[in-house]
Amino acid sequence: MITLDELYENDPIQKVIDEGAGWGAEQMLKAGVPIYYRDELYPETMQGELFVKEYSSGAKFIVRKYLTEDLRLLEEIIRSINAL
Repeated sequence: MITLDELYENDPIQKVIDEGAGWGAEQMLKAGVPIYYRDELYPETMQGELFVKEYSSGAKFIVRKYLTEDLRLLEEIIRSINAL
């Protein structure tokens, strides 16, 4: 698996894109909207249906997001990352 540092070295434009996404995520949290992302600190979130969900309070969870056969997007909390 490639690290972010390796990715940025190979594609500097991706770093600019990611920094813009980081700014957008900050704005969402400030507005009280939870954000979803993948994080190398939690390898299980780097592919598939698992993501980190972060709330403006700082609470973070590993969640599973999946699409049902009738096209509903469901979310299941797998575990808490931090206890707030």
